[in-house]
Amino acid sequence: RCISAGVEGRRFVLHCSAHGSGRRSLKRNFEFDFITVVRWGDQFLDLHNEYDLESFGTDLAGTEMKLSFTRNVHAIAPERLPSKVMLACTGNVRLAFNDLNAIAAPLNDEGIEIAYFHDGCDWLSFLSEELARSHEPQGLDVRFINGLAVRIFCDEATLSTL
Repeated sequence: RCISAGVEGRRFVLHCSAHGSGRRSLKRNFEFDFITVVRWGDQFLDLHNEYDLESFGTDLAGTEMKLSFTRNVHAIAPERLPSKVMLACTGNVRLAFNDLNAIAAPLNDEGIEIAYFHDGCDWLSFLSEELARSHEPQGLDVRFINGLAVRIFCDEATLSTL
């Protein structure tokens, strides 16, 4: 259940859980090889070029944020890639948006980028996997081609196939 929403500075922040308030490093079952290229076990999944964003949203209770992707026609060696992938963010979920005007625009997924962020990142910066090892990321930074950036604060991010 979302407990509050409001504008903090110039950002819209949606607070979806009241559990805990201490800073913890983001737990995850994957690494980014490069921005939006996920290393998951022995596979590399290019969520920018080989997958299209199918859905982006929270569950009804607001305790989980999910991004679902479907493999597209541009995938190299599609027989080696899962047809669908989901990235779920759980635990102390909060969302922050960089530009409320961009929310009303269609979300063109052709330019989606995903990386990490921490409290020292402004809206123009993010963390690579290498920097995330020493800077304790607070969540995922998701960017769309229309300029919308969404920061997903969470305790855990899990990649799975559908």
